[in-house]
Amino acid sequence: MNYVKSVLAGLAAVFVICVFIPTLPTLVSVCVFVIKHRGEGGIAVSGVRWHAPSFVQLLFLFAVFGGGFMWELRRLAKRQLPPTTDSTDPPIS
Repeated sequence: MNYVKSVLAGLAAVFVICVFIPTLPTLVSVCVFVIKHRGEGGIAVSGVRWHAPSFVQLLFLFAVFGGGFMWELRRLAKRQLPPTTDSTDPPIS
């Protein structure tokens, strides 16, 4: 289950860093345009084309995914560690 949670954290990191954050400036500029022109005019949208990412873009995606994956995996591993006991005190039976 830890790996599933870690994979989801890696995918969330890719979505936030590679999709959500880059779209924020575009959304802000569209809102500023609409406010500046009081809703008059329009925005032309052409067809969306998909292109294969370059090697560097793939490396960046994998690095972001790996960072999110490892961050969550380490966080879950720290949560499950048993409490440490002092070696000078013998356990009570």
